[in-house]
Amino acid sequence: MRHPSVTRPERKAIMSRQNNKNDDFITKAMGAVLGLGFVAIIWVTTMAMLAIFFFLKRPIARALRLEWCSTSCPWMKWLYRPIKWLAGILFLLVLIGVAQKLSVTSAHIDQIMFYVLALCVALCCGLLFNILHWMEQYSEDPAIQKKLAGIAAERYVQKLIDDSQHVFPASRAFHGKLFVFNEHTPNEFSVEADHIFITERNIFVIETKCKSGTISAGVDSPMWKVSSPHGDTDMRNALKQAKNAARVLQRQAALPCEIIPLVVIKGNNVKIVDGPTNVLIATDLINVLLAFEHGKPHPILDPASVATLLLLHINDDPAAMKKHIERAYTARVRTDRTEIVNAASIR
Repeated sequence: MRHPSVTRPERKAIMSRQNNKNDDFITKAMGAVLGLGFVAIIWVTTMAMLAIFFFLKRPIARALRLEWCSTSCPWMKWLYRPIKWLAGILFLLVLIGVAQKLSVTSAHIDQIMFYVLALCVALCCGLLFNILHWMEQYSEDPAIQKKLAGIAAERYVQKLIDDSQHVFPASRAFHGKLFVFNEHTPNEFSVEADHIFITERNIFVIETKCKSGTISAGVDSPMWKVSSPHGDTDMRNALKQAKNAARVLQRQAALPCEIIPLVVIKGNNVKIVDGPTNVLIATDLINVLLAFEHGKPHPILDPASVATLLLLHINDDPAAMKKHIERAYTARVRTDRTEIVNAASIR
């Protein structure tokens, strides 16, 4: 029996359907490849930008003073997340648009320039996202906020001293200086002072602390108790620290009179109990300085000459500060261990 013959038009239709199937398969395969390429472009670009921002975090944070901005602009806390995620979405949208164009069309010079500009926009959005993310981290980091609060307190006291020039016209002042003695010898040691204020009658070493609440400032207590609505905490005896700095500076710099140590507390609702008068709240600083001045009716010092003696020992090198911090940490550990032994009950 003979099979019915297939006409030429039918044969063409069959071949056309087969070709269409092949074309559909090729189109799907190309679409999958382009899709993978599209995802790869986004992933590689995103990872590259994240790596760049990771390595540039510290220089960018320092240049833009992000830690300080996180404290000086507390109202920004409510804007960090919405603006941060808006920047992140814009970054992804621009990146997706560029990746789609690159994966579908052939690039000409004008298109390439457009893509470069679009990537620059994406980079700016990514940078904004990271900056806000870092600021949010800084604003929630207790250690950073404590450090910045201490710096703000020192700047407040510095302004009080600098603004008192009309009260103490011949005075000299140093702020946040490191004094190094026996430098580059095995016996090298150093002392740091938040503020040194030199008048015609007295030399003051001022230690500034940022604390809020009621402070029990016993002269001989190794630790001071700080009570606030947020709970009770302890702080080291700052007067001992100021006395030690005063003693070292007077002896090593051969200063012509005894140095008066002061501890100034800057904070909210500060009240000092069981403490001497040279442990004071920041707003009382000028009155306390005047009280010591009135105790000596006649000038006995040349502030410029005293400042010259101290300048001989000032070291602003970051390496010197690093060594000072290491020595201070070692001394603190040694003191803590000694206190443990002394407080033990053996018999």
